[in-house]
Amino acid sequence: MNNLTSIDDLVRQIIIKNKKDLPVFSQVAMKVQQEFLKSDDPDIEKIIGFIKKDQSLAADVIARANSAFFKGISRVTTIKEASTRLGLTELANCVMMATQSVNYNSKDKFSQQYMKAMWQHSVATATGSQWIVQRCGYPELANKAFLSGLMHDIGKLLVLKAFEILQGMKGQKTKISINAKREFLNLLHAEYGFELMTQWNLPEEYCIVCRDHHNEDFDEENLLLIATRLANLACKKIGIGINKEPDIIMVTSSEANIFNLSEIALAELEINLETRVSKNL
Repeated sequence: MNNLTSIDDLVRQIIIKNKKDLPVFSQVAMKVQQEFLKSDDPDIEKIIGFIKKDQSLAADVIARANSAFFKGISRVTTIKEASTRLGLTELANCVMMATQSVNYNSKDKFSQQYMKAMWQHSVATATGSQWIVQRCGYPELANKAFLSGLMHDIGKLLVLKAFEILQGMKGQKTKISINAKREFLNLLHAEYGFELMTQWNLPEEYCIVCRDHHNEDFDEENLLLIATRLANLACKKIGIGINKEPDIIMVTSSEANIFNLSEIALAELEINLETRVSKNL
């Protein structure tokens, strides 16, 4: 663990000194989430107004609304049409995906390959988490579940960005092997993700999901956390992301038992995830 401790020191120094080069959470996305947190009946006109003020974001949201991912049939050309087509929850999901996807780019070959797989895994976990809460009778949690799933591995992105900054620094002699990077990401991404989400001033419920999505001991009454953990497990089983673990038995997991999901329901979850992947996440 000594090697990881020294890497931890380096990464923390980079994060403290280079905040402007690290992942950011969009102010528009924050405003959209605040509307959902304030009321069970968010003001759609306010949300449309937030999106329209950012022309680049508006164009991206419209493009996503027309994609196979969101089951577009007839083409939409305005945010208002997109909101009618998708509904408010899916419109918010479009905003989250559009604003976060820009963070998942790199000129470094290792980072870019890793980020591509991470983004695919994050979006699949988001859609899976949302599917679970809706399937299990908690539609009011749909928006939160999507964001929880989308952001659960944000710590990995933060660390990859820090590695890139470190490698690009003049006079930097420390070389971190790919194996060491992978080990560090796996062991400490939840801690870093929690710290980043806290710095972004996101609601505590999202920060906790980020921190606890791998913990053996977890709050079994936290439905957002459980849905994200279960969706994450399903993604691992079918290989959406970095790793594939086909021997995972979903039905015996604590998360599946808490939601009382049968083998048939879990198979539906896996099919749903595979279908989303085939539609170019």
